[in-house]
Order: sequence, then structure tokens, then C-alpha cells
Amino acid sequence: MKNKGKLSLERYTEEARQLCPIYTVIGLEAKSLIDNVYKCYTPLCDYTKNHLNIMHAGPIWMTAEYLGGLVVMHNCESSQFQPVVANLEINFINPANSGIYGELEFDEIAVKALRQDLESSGQHKFETKVIIRDEAEQIIAKAQGIYVVRNFLDAV
Repeated sequence: MKNKGKLSLERYTEEARQLCPIYTVIGLEAKSLIDNVYKCYTPLCDYTKNHLNIMHAGPIWMTAEYLGGLVVMHNCESSQFQPVVANLEINFINPANSGIYGELEFDEIAVKALRQDLESSGQHKFETKVIIRDEAEQIIAKAQGIYVVRNFLDAV
């Protein structure tokens, strides 16, 4: 992540796909950053469906996982810090017969804590609760994640 200020949804999608090319394969894209609600979309296609012609569990998991990274991309001005998922538990509720939308709320209090921790200690841990819905708004899955943000590149 470059020092960039706020990017357009297209640039967030492009940057995520550059950092993690599997997002290109599955067609994942950022869709909304309005009112601290982060949304993304993954289409049902040959690369995301399984032998039953429904969405495979892997792309559903990746859609949920991506949103924690989108939060960091949108709220950190520097490439000094990188997000890594530490844990993501997902409960599959219904099959997805269409593309899916992931949604995560991350309020201003959480954003402030993220920025303050990174400024003061150089690391931050946060939790996410993601809802995955299909194009008909039916709930497909619910996920809870834990993310760690710090400078992982200096440790390599």
C-alpha cells in the first residue's frame, strides 16, 4: 500500500488484486465504503462455483476475509503497516446460487483506535463481523475474524 489518501473503489479493487492475485481470478471487487459500511462483491462464475453450480466455500471465505484488508487500506495512509488475518471463522447458512456481497461495519471509534494504536505502538488487533448475502439479499454466511496490523515486511 502506497501513501495515497483515499482511493476510488476501482483503485481499492486494483490494489487488492495486485497484492493478492487470487482476487482477480475470483472477480472480487470493492463496492461501497459509505457510512463506515464496507462492501465487496464476488460473482458466481466458472472460477467460483463448485460441482453443484453453487458458490464454492473458498470464494465465500475469501470475500469475508477481504473486508478486513479493505478497512486497513481505507484507513491507513502509509504502506508501513500491513493487515494479516489471524483467524476467520465462518458459518455457512445457505447455498449461493448467484454472486455474493460481503458487508462489514467498522465505526469511527474502531477507526480511531486503529490509527492511535498504529501511531503509538506500531501494531493493532481488531475483530470483524461479516455478513455474506446473495444477490437476492438472502444470508449465505456469517463470519467473525481477527486481524493483526503491523509492519510485517521488516520481519521478513
